[in-house]
Amino acid sequence: MTWEDIITLLEQGEGQSVEFEKYIPSSEDLARDMVAFANSDGGKIVLGLDDKNKHLVGVEADDSFKTLIKELGEKRCFPKIDPSVEMIARGDKKILVINVLEGDEKPYKTDDICYLRDVGQSRPAKDEEEKQITNPWGGKGLNKRQLRTLQLMQEHESITNREYREAFNVSHKTAHIELTMMADKKIVKSEGSGRSTCYILPKEE
Repeated sequence: MTWEDIITLLEQGEGQSVEFEKYIPSSEDLARDMVAFANSDGGKIVLGLDDKNKHLVGVEADDSFKTLIKELGEKRCFPKIDPSVEMIARGDKKILVINVLEGDEKPYKTDDICYLRDVGQSRPAKDEEEKQITNPWGGKGLNKRQLRTLQLMQEHESITNREYREAFNVSHKTAHIELTMMADKKIVKSEGSGRSTCYILPKEE
């Protein structure tokens, strides 16, 4: 990110996808925000800016902070979260930006609590909200394409190699590998052979 990008975020203000902190918060607070963003649409935690007064405070940190955040995602978040950290220098001060992507294995928790991003805050999810975001295929080691495919199959009942390629702009080989992997895990079931092969969701017994 550039300083101009930071200014744009500052002008937009704290909200659904951005959290501002003047200083480096506690590990508990960072884990809470990381979990909330992973359970929602992803977001950024910006450290070293006072968004209320539009003042650059800066934080004291070096490359070891990246390791700290990585460990936080591995040890304080379940399932694991893998955020990235950017350092932006402005004069003699530094701003840190922790980038958290929307997760594929919802719900994410820290201290056994599921958090959601709700406009400008990270709050505990209600029971029904946690159920809504729970991914029935979480923990299966699937990538985003495969998870999206399962959603499409719920709507359209089946998918072919060709439809997979067209939906995600991947090669025949990639589509075959990813569809076959889901069949091997018994998440989907293959029917037909050759070019007429299609994949369906197994019927619940």
